[in-house]
Amino acid sequence: MKKNESRAAQLTRDLLVGFRAGLFLRFGEKNAKRIIIGVPLALAIVFLLGVVAFLIPVRQIEVSGDVDMFNEGEIVEAADVGEGDLMFLHPSFAIKKSIRDKLPLVGEIKIVKTLFGKLKIDVKVKKLDFYTKIGEKYYAIDENLCVLDISTKRSKYSAYGAAYVILPEVREPQLGECLVFYDTVEETDAEGEPLYEVKEPRFYDYATDFLKHLKESESGFLDQTDGILLDEKFDITLIYDLKYQIKFGSASNLDAKLRVLFGILNEGTAVKMEKAVIDLTTPSKATAREDVDLDFSEFDD
Repeated sequence: MKKNESRAAQLTRDLLVGFRAGLFLRFGEKNAKRIIIGVPLALAIVFLLGVVAFLIPVRQIEVSGDVDMFNEGEIVEAADVGEGDLMFLHPSFAIKKSIRDKLPLVGEIKIVKTLFGKLKIDVKVKKLDFYTKIGEKYYAIDENLCVLDISTKRSKYSAYGAAYVILPEVREPQLGECLVFYDTVEETDAEGEPLYEVKEPRFYDYATDFLKHLKESESGFLDQTDGILLDEKFDITLIYDLKYQIKFGSASNLDAKLRVLFGILNEGTAVKMEKAVIDLTTPSKATAREDVDLDFSEFDD
């Protein structure tokens, strides 16, 4: 041990000498020297590239994926990234979170950053099953009645094959939040008297129960469903293939009702009708009758 050299320093020096000797024995003198010089150099290059990456500004933003539902401008605005911003100030996880918070209908997101300042954003839209109209606007909703998107154009959602849902009166919708039915919130007049009978939120569970069952069912009926009338708890009606008005009554016994519906359509008599009303209110007494005067224009877009 050298004079004034600590035991820890001596141990470290011995380990390094041993490591160097091991490299020479295993790889030979020439290759060992390459490793001894190359490894630190490679680490230095990686470090420098990391520093450079932190300082690279965003020079170009490229958007790809489902740009029919959301255009490039909407995605860039939701990402909250602008040209000239430093890349390191916008980590990929933060960009994804910002997009999902502002555009809940977006599902999978891929972010790629290049050393030349290009930011690539690829988005995939979730499967859209339902939409509704409230006031003068249209709202993409899921089976839990949560708002995924807002538009002034119905075709934005109908073009994706989503079913048009008619609901009881609701409060002003908020993006990213579930709908609140109007009469589940108490309001009073100047004297403090209720303006209407207040219902418990669970009163409207039938609406989400029906939508969930239709979505999760293996029957496949959702794919050709054009409209769903849920404005009356005990008069649920499905518009199917712009040909059938299917009356479910309540949201009870849905499995049985869907099996009976499958049987009626599979039997073939109703299929031969121009338009038909199928009543499944009581599954054991289900009926199908032709009605050429049925008007489905409200659901045909």
